[in-house]
Amino acid sequence: MKKQTKTIITALVSAMLVTTGCDNGKTVITQSADTGQLDALKKENETLKAEAAKSRAELASLQSEIKVKAANTPAPVAATPAEPKATDDQAAGNPATKKERFSYAVGLQIGGDFGSKEIEIDFAQFAEGVKTAYLSKDKLMTEEESKKILDDVWKDYQQREQAKRTAEANIAKKASIDYLAANRKKPGVKITPSGLHYRVIKAGEGTPPTKNDKAEVHYRGWTIDGKEFDSSHSRNETSTFGVTQVIRGWTEALTMMKPGGKWEIVVPQELAYGPGGKRPKIPPYSTLRFEIELISVEQAKAAAKKPVTSNIVRIPSQTELEQGAKPEILTKEQEAELKKKNQ
Repeated sequence: MKKQTKTIITALVSAMLVTTGCDNGKTVITQSADTGQLDALKKENETLKAEAAKSRAELASLQSEIKVKAANTPAPVAATPAEPKATDDQAAGNPATKKERFSYAVGLQIGGDFGSKEIEIDFAQFAEGVKTAYLSKDKLMTEEESKKILDDVWKDYQQREQAKRTAEANIAKKASIDYLAANRKKPGVKITPSGLHYRVIKAGEGTPPTKNDKAEVHYRGWTIDGKEFDSSHSRNETSTFGVTQVIRGWTEALTMMKPGGKWEIVVPQELAYGPGGKRPKIPPYSTLRFEIELISVEQAKAAAKKPVTSNIVRIPSQTELEQGAKPEILTKEQEAELKKKNQ
């Protein structure tokens, strides 16, 4: 295009020069008095006119060619800005099909498990591993290498958890010791040989329950940081259970309380849930505080006495057998009566 434009400009300049030259020539011819010079100028003028005509023809041809090319050349399209790449969240989109929803659910389950254990994963390599196994592609690791890295990461996790549990246990033990030391100084607090702390809020009347009885109670329970973890009051109903079906600290307290009594007790961790705790509300090695009201006692029913038998078996007579009688083991009383008759 630049070359053609240059050619056009050259042709235009040539034509203009020729035309100018012709006009100047006319002026010279008019002003000249020399006939020989006039003939020479005329001849030169004719040559210039011919060259000018040729240049005009070339110019017209080039202009025509440019118009044709311009008509056949599509207009330039404005550059379209590149669409921003979708983020990971946008790329997947909301799962719609059964396959998509299942895949997402599997991801949630696996991701949640790793996340809860604070195990770091590389999402790109994780996806590649899933794809490799699913499509039976060539593996980038041997079975031995896979097993080793899985074992190593699992051991790391177990060591972290053990260290965390040990640290938490030490903190809980120290907190319990400090709490019990402060609680024993409070007015009205008494301590049993086992280490149970109790304070009588209301004495009650009657006979304390035995380990064979059932107790109806209202209660609240707190950890030593003041968090309530259980309450019969929040359920708006009392609780009834066997006296030995509770933690040791409760069993000891209930067997000292009288119906209608209300106590506050502080149970050391060894009389409560100990090193196991009761997740999620009661951590391991937790000392607990309770407020217990003994509503009533349900005494255990006495077992029916079985008759004491002897080693004598009475065989019915033939007549008695015909009447449906069966052999029977005599009781001690029957044995004594039989001996009297035979004397």
